[in-house]
Amino acid sequence: MPRIKKLLVANRNEIARRILRAAKPMGIATVAVYSEADAKALHVQEADEAYCIGPAPSLESYLRIDTLIETALKSGADAIHPGYGFVSESPAFAQACADAGITLVGPTPQAIADMADKARAKEIAQQAGLPCIPGFSEADSTVTDLMAAAQRIGYPVMIKALAGGGGRGMRLVNSESEFAAQLHSAQLEAKNAFNDDRVMLEKAIINPRHIEIQVLADMHGHAVHLGERDCSVQRRHQKIVEEAPSPAVNTELRARMGEAALKLVHATNYVGAGTVEFLLDSNCDFYFIEMNTRLQVEHGVTEAITGIDLVQWQLRIASGEPLTLQQSDINFTGHAIQGRLCAEDPARDFMPQTGPVLAWKPDLHSRCDHALEVGGEVSPWYDSLLAKVIVHAESRLAACEKLADALNRTTLVGFEHNALYLQRIASHAVFQRGNFGTGFLAAHADELLKPQTFDAEHAVAAVFLAFEQNATNSAWPSSLSGFSSTRALARPLKLKASGAAINLSVTKNAGSFQVQVRTAGQEESEVQLEHWQALATEQGLQVNTVVNGLPSRFIVLPYIGGVWVKRQLNPQAVFVEDETLRSASATAEGVFQAQIKSPMNGKITQVLVQVGQVVEPGTVLVCLEAMKMEHRIAAKARSTVEQVLVQVGEQMKLKQLMVQLKEVE
Repeated sequence: MPRIKKLLVANRNEIARRILRAAKPMGIATVAVYSEADAKALHVQEADEAYCIGPAPSLESYLRIDTLIETALKSGADAIHPGYGFVSESPAFAQACADAGITLVGPTPQAIADMADKARAKEIAQQAGLPCIPGFSEADSTVTDLMAAAQRIGYPVMIKALAGGGGRGMRLVNSESEFAAQLHSAQLEAKNAFNDDRVMLEKAIINPRHIEIQVLADMHGHAVHLGERDCSVQRRHQKIVEEAPSPAVNTELRARMGEAALKLVHATNYVGAGTVEFLLDSNCDFYFIEMNTRLQVEHGVTEAITGIDLVQWQLRIASGEPLTLQQSDINFTGHAIQGRLCAEDPARDFMPQTGPVLAWKPDLHSRCDHALEVGGEVSPWYDSLLAKVIVHAESRLAACEKLADALNRTTLVGFEHNALYLQRIASHAVFQRGNFGTGFLAAHADELLKPQTFDAEHAVAAVFLAFEQNATNSAWPSSLSGFSSTRALARPLKLKASGAAINLSVTKNAGSFQVQVRTAGQEESEVQLEHWQALATEQGLQVNTVVNGLPSRFIVLPYIGGVWVKRQLNPQAVFVEDETLRSASATAEGVFQAQIKSPMNGKITQVLVQVGQVVEPGTVLVCLEAMKMEHRIAAKARSTVEQVLVQVGEQMKLKQLMVQLKEVE
């Protein structure tokens, strides 16, 4: 088989950039594809050629097999790398490549099909001698069949999408009374994500470790494993922090799990890079759960500890080269941890976020795979994953501390994200000890999600907004002397941050500002800012000041209706809205909400109420799908449904009215 000369990357953003980075040093010409929404994306700029494959906004553009094949032929690409996600685990795409005479950087259509169907994968694994979890996966099962099977297996059980992965279409069911509702929700999410609502059941193993084995296999029957990754830190059954090696796996267990993974590789005649996933219980017994027939998002931690570029090996194997690595050649050095930086708000049940990239600067001393740039936009049309922060150190504790520091030194401003949440995970004593399972995040939610105080940030915002309201020109003062003593800086300010109302007043004395802060709970504090210096930078206005006697540095970025403020070495910025000039009625908020508006851009998947219906607090009104996740929008108080303004399939915009309620007295 001839060497790959020209490679089309059938993916986008950081995934595409990772593949481009591996292909170019190998002398392979590269082709990018993009929807109109991604016309200015970094992967488009970095490839040798780029072709538009669909309108904006469009997730479907990257899923059109016919368009991708046509573009490859038109560009003269002799190979396609699907990345991870989109068509990377599509047997139909693999077959289309074969039919068109195009090399797919991945396994055969049959291997993909066998492992994509969870029931078939489990059958093959059992025949190959891998231990499997008791379950039920008969085709065309009715709700009654599934409920009967759940009773036989014994609660708790896990509902899993047969055609899926990534935690989508997966629900934990603890009792028979909740089975039907959870089944419906899982099937709906699976249908939206994979266009296939079939599910299987498995006995739920409570708080296991999620361990996956990285494998490489060539076309000549030779395969090796590259050790394990621990992916136990998950929210909503989706990985968020991954590491290699696992603190729960010793040399003997690694050898047994690696041997089991390679049995499956040989049983499926697998070719390329893949991942065999297991659950590990407290007795160190492991059970096969699935095989991902593609590169994984978390492959970077394996690369860090082995020094092996997995993407380059994918390209060599696809070109027909023999795998020269022997199992004895695979050595592990140090410890690597990855945090997935996502556009989501942990304080609001990880709700996806969208917005402009006003400031972005990754840590300079760690690996960061991303496709972010200042001036870009995070849209609702794709996955919420923005970047992968990967650190490597001599020991696991050092890697934990290095990841926490890297996240502290990461600047991303313009919308809520999970950098602080990741930083708290990396700093948590239980995580650092390494003694945890997939229930870690839920068990320590109170600590990981506790609200942060932002008195200093609020004070800096107050000075900025007070000046803006009282300035006679648009020039922002670079020092305290820039504020005229005649300006009425003491005018009370009504601000809002993180959903809470804040009243502040700013007083300027000769050498400082005094900012009185009073929250809705009538808690009061005073922040003194001295030696103020403001410098315009690429990341925004850099404010150097002394806060209550301690030197501090902030980034200030004015935005519509307020200002973003981020303190140095704190991963979380806070947006402070200026409501001073708004009427009290416009900002008043109670428990009852008459207008239920969309919290994000997305698609309506369920409408669960009708006009005239009386709903109780917590009653789900509509379900919204955004960034491949379903979000349930509920009533906050007993009320009557006056209007339902949406229907299933309708696309929502942020703050678009969906349901009108009337409070029941």
